[in-house]
Amino acid sequence: MKNRVRWFFSQDDLELFLSDDNIIHITGMIGSGKTTLANKYREDNRFVVISLDCLYRGQDKENMNEDTARINEILIQKFPTQNNEQYFREYYQEILHYIESDSRNVTFVLEGQQIYRYLDFSDIKGRLIIKRTSVIKCWYRSIIRHIRKKRQAFKKRQITRSEYYHNIWYWMKRRTRQVKYYKRMNYFLEMI
Repeated sequence: MKNRVRWFFSQDDLELFLSDDNIIHITGMIGSGKTTLANKYREDNRFVVISLDCLYRGQDKENMNEDTARINEILIQKFPTQNNEQYFREYYQEILHYIESDSRNVTFVLEGQQIYRYLDFSDIKGRLIIKRTSVIKCWYRSIIRHIRKKRQAFKKRQITRSEYYHNIWYWMKRRTRQVKYYKRMNYFLEMI
């Protein structure tokens, strides 16, 4: 109960050591600050960051590095027609296999909400960092981030004014529907 994500008040990140594997997992709700934390690791060549959003539905392309692209190719070849959500546990096993076969002396950092949504603690290898940012703050951050991206596209004349407003309205509705994921996050946290 004490580990739960709260609606209005953020809490400190929760850090768990699940095995001795050289892997760090960062998970949390959309807008919780996962990528911001992962960016600290991106700046250090002792770490390789894999954005699971890149693998999941091809989102977050700005964070797709060489290793993520290689893993993505493996997954496309192995699972060409499978539903990402339904088969994420199999994806994860392939990612672990890729990490185990890597000969470099680096720590892999896996970042994404898919960790809490589709995996159990028994699946996860290495260290786990859970972002416990409040639901309201996550909702607000994710919408503001999207508005900024669309504003840039509008300023560059890549989209029209009506597309800009329609897209923002659509995104607000979508993010509001996705607030339901906090229940899954709290279920995940109850398993600790």
